[in-house]
Amino acid sequence: MLANSTGPSGRQMVLGGIVAFATAIIIFVARWQTPTPAIVAVVAVGVVAGFTLLISGGLALAARPVWLDATVRDMRWTISGVRRVRAVLLDVGEREPLTVTLDGGVAEMLHIGDRVRIEHNHLNRTQVYRVEVIEPAARE
Repeated sequence: MLANSTGPSGRQMVLGGIVAFATAIIIFVARWQTPTPAIVAVVAVGVVAGFTLLISGGLALAARPVWLDATVRDMRWTISGVRRVRAVLLDVGEREPLTVTLDGGVAEMLHIGDRVRIEHNHLNRTQVYRVEVIEPAARE
């Protein structure tokens, strides 16, 4: 069983939303008497960011993990922030393949043709928590 951590957790997003809301409120209260258009814009951005992060973090915390069986079809290196990760194309038995992002260490254990079972967020299938190789592909 391989653990994957390519995205922020629900707790991180909720905390980020609280910080954004708190910052917007502090700026609003501090400049209550003499607001300028720039201050109003900064407060608006803080409120929108806080709301978005709180809602998405809450949904991530409320989401239940779901297991999905798939076959690895393709893997490519990409950049996520400041680290290299792999975008893995999975055949899940649907018309369109599913592309997920995996840590480099997790992706190194996979090969094209492997049958895998992934644990993902049921609200966002690309958010993968764990990967388990069910049946390795034939190696030459």
